[in-house]
Amino acid sequence: MVQFDDQDLASLEPKLHKIFKRELGFYESDILNHTLKLINKGVDKRTLESQLSLIIDKKKAPKLSDEIWNFMDEYNLIKEAETSGGESLLGKRSRERTQDEENYTESSKKKKYDRAHAYDKASLDRIQKAPEKKVKEEETSTSFGGDGGVKKEGEDGKPFKPPTKEEISEMLKKTQEMIEARKKSLNVKSEVKAEPPPSGAMAAIAALQASIAAKMSKVNLPAKPVPLIIDDRGRTVDSSGQAIQLTAHVPTLKANQRAQEKKTEFAKVPKEVIKPQVEETTFQDPRIGQRGALRQSRKLIFHEAGKFQAEAQRLRMKSQLEKLQSEISVNARKTGISSATQLAKLVPKGPKSEKEPDIEWWDQVILGSTDYDDWKLREGAITSLIEHPIQLKPLEDNRPVSVPMFLTKQEQKKLRRQNRREAWKEKQDKIRLGLIMPDEAKVKMSNLMRVLGNEQVLDPTKVEAQVRAQMAKRKADHEAANEERKLTPAERKEKNARKLKEDTTFGVHVAVYRLKNLHNPAKKWKLEKNAQQLYMTGTVVLFQDVNVVVVEGGPKQQKKYKQLMMTRIKWEEDTYKDKDGEEHNNLCELVWEGETKQRNFGDIKFKMCTTEGVARDHFKAAGVEHYWDQAYGTAVLASAEG
Repeated sequence: MVQFDDQDLASLEPKLHKIFKRELGFYESDILNHTLKLINKGVDKRTLESQLSLIIDKKKAPKLSDEIWNFMDEYNLIKEAETSGGESLLGKRSRERTQDEENYTESSKKKKYDRAHAYDKASLDRIQKAPEKKVKEEETSTSFGGDGGVKKEGEDGKPFKPPTKEEISEMLKKTQEMIEARKKSLNVKSEVKAEPPPSGAMAAIAALQASIAAKMSKVNLPAKPVPLIIDDRGRTVDSSGQAIQLTAHVPTLKANQRAQEKKTEFAKVPKEVIKPQVEETTFQDPRIGQRGALRQSRKLIFHEAGKFQAEAQRLRMKSQLEKLQSEISVNARKTGISSATQLAKLVPKGPKSEKEPDIEWWDQVILGSTDYDDWKLREGAITSLIEHPIQLKPLEDNRPVSVPMFLTKQEQKKLRRQNRREAWKEKQDKIRLGLIMPDEAKVKMSNLMRVLGNEQVLDPTKVEAQVRAQMAKRKADHEAANEERKLTPAERKEKNARKLKEDTTFGVHVAVYRLKNLHNPAKKWKLEKNAQQLYMTGTVVLFQDVNVVVVEGGPKQQKKYKQLMMTRIKWEEDTYKDKDGEEHNNLCELVWEGETKQRNFGDIKFKMCTTEGVARDHFKAAGVEHYWDQAYGTAVLASAEG
């Protein structure tokens, strides 16, 4: 496959650029380079069209490929004519052209050269005839005459043959002889040839060349550049690993040499570092003896005998006590004994637990002995100082309470009349001063004749229509004013929430309810939904027949929720079965209500507990385990009494 050289590519590029500009309207170097590569490969027309359709619009690709193909055919024909039958610049094709391609090429040639048929034979001879050059008679008489003359093309009807080497040399020789004869006729002296150098100089030059050749023969120059090799230390080494000293570049120009000298001069001058002068002042007191730093020896500190044995014994006793407490709590759950009694925290039974202490702990702080037999006050235990307890702020609001004043219906009407009278007087004053325009007469169907009078008699239909339009306008304005005063849905929702929410900064009201059964989903939904609507917090714990409901909020919220729990919901309608299978009516009791400093729960949620310990831990996490102890204890006592 033959490829184009740089000269051919340079000649093709501007012409292809014009074709792209004409057909596409724009030009990109990437498309042109890709097209040149395809032409250099010798692809056919269909391959060229398919490749171009990948990078440009598919609709423009066929027309562009046709233009490029026609141009390359013309370019190939021109080059073939110039090289007189040489190989085409497009390179040798990898296959023979098909019949369709041959027909397309012939038709394109005919299309391109149809204008040649418009000329007759005489016109073509005149156009194809070479132009004659005008020369002087002297040059014509001396140029290529006689037997050595060269025949012009078309002189005998035969094609022009290029001259051989012998003919060219003979022509040059005759030309030189003619030039010398012409110079002699014109008396022109020939140029003096340079004399060769003397024999001594020639010998010196030959000796110098021989010495240079001998030195160059000893040097083994590499056939190609040697790569630069740097070892791990950063040195330049050869292939054998020996260090190489590279020659530095030495400037040859005077300007560069002077610059190099200045650099060396500046480099030689060291920078003077000015050190600050510090005056050393020492103060020494001769009265103090100079002693070096002494390292004090550290003493050995021994633990008391039996310390770690006592610690181990304490840990063993603690583990035994925890194990015993867990057993007691399990037995208490099985028997139904309340954990509020704190049986699990009692000291195990034994002779020590039944024995009364020799002295109470609060007396032992004041007395110095361990019993009441021989006691005396500890020194400093009782002083004249009095310990006052820390006074806590009450959970009440100290802000002044403003009692609202309520008016009766008659007082409200009287106040409204006075306000409207004041506004009407102010409006009348503005009308008298000309600040505002007076209102139109308020005409109705009842006072039509009294207000309009003669106008109504002249055109009653028109006047009636005007009156009715004025009445409709007054009604529309009134309704529009009412709508404007109405609250939007968002404002109404905010107003209702503001009325329901209460300020719990100075205290939170808490209520604890206990239920026997809480499996009814409708009533569970009521509890949760009402707490959300009243913006209350709390929790609901479900455990067997002890279901605890804790709600937190303000006093008004608690009042509404208490009415829901104790009155509105009919708990007696639901029945449940106990462990023995007996049916009982459901019951709701208020265990405790009071105030706390802050809220302990978030939004109300339901918690299912499998054991009593899990339920108590749920309240303990919020720091209010006493709620559960109170509710569970009262439930156990109620079951024992029943």
